[in-house]
Amino acid sequence: MKKNIITSFIIVIILYSCEKNISVNAPPYTPKVSIQSMLQPDSVPVVYFSRTVPYFDAALNFSDLVIRNAQIKIESSAGTDSLKLDSVFDPVYCQYKYYYKGNIPIQPNITYTLNILSGADVYTASCTTNETKTVIDSTGYTYEFSDLYGGHEGVIVYFKDIPGETNYYRFEMKRYIDSADEFAGPKIVASCIGKDSVLIDEPGRSVYNDEGQQGKEIKIVIEPAYTHSAGVAGIIYIQTIDKNAYNFFDELDRQKLAEFNPFVEPVFIQGGQFGSKAIGYFSSMVKSDSVLFVFPE
Repeated sequence: MKKNIITSFIIVIILYSCEKNISVNAPPYTPKVSIQSMLQPDSVPVVYFSRTVPYFDAALNFSDLVIRNAQIKIESSAGTDSLKLDSVFDPVYCQYKYYYKGNIPIQPNITYTLNILSGADVYTASCTTNETKTVIDSTGYTYEFSDLYGGHEGVIVYFKDIPGETNYYRFEMKRYIDSADEFAGPKIVASCIGKDSVLIDEPGRSVYNDEGQQGKEIKIVIEPAYTHSAGVAGIIYIQTIDKNAYNFFDELDRQKLAEFNPFVEPVFIQGGQFGSKAIGYFSSMVKSDSVLFVFPE
């Protein structure tokens, strides 16, 4: 026994002495343009027009990322809407979020074209607001379900797929949080919240299609992004989104999975509608009617 202990100790010493710190210089990074816009009937259009940064870049203030002085227009048979740079204060992040906002409410069953002129660069894409609203049948709750991130609690939503169509779906919840809640582990650092509660929008990380489930009952399980206590209420929606948005969010989700699991093949977000000039989406969606959900614990 004593001999085995000594041998093990020697092996540990040898392995420890073989450690060597290696400095790796990050390759040069060329920022890309990010364009994100989801048109919704009866709402004015909003376009997030910003630049990307390297993974370890410390410049994460929204004011540093927005691309200013762009000419952004959305054209359709209903007219041309010229969008202007606007902002809204986000108390969770304690800073302003910037976006370009229009004035003409979006209408259903119309094709819209986005045109952006930024310096000498031009970006364009189109979408049609013809998604069909689905209906949430019921909701539930599970104390634990497992995915590649581990075990989590989950909000369960049941809804029937719209028959005769190819559809894409995304979860959304609106609810109030305060400074006692947590997001992705660390406590929210939000002196702007103080003792107040603020309304947040909690979209689902994953997106879903109806392949093999057309016209059937669909069940999805979503891990809440923020912590909560028993009795906290939220409003749940199911978004019916178009294929352009689905492709973007699906790539984004698979890239995140690759970051946390060494056995998942890395995914690089493609330009989609914008080719190699930019990443993002110009898409349309419609929400289901809202359903009240109360956390049981």
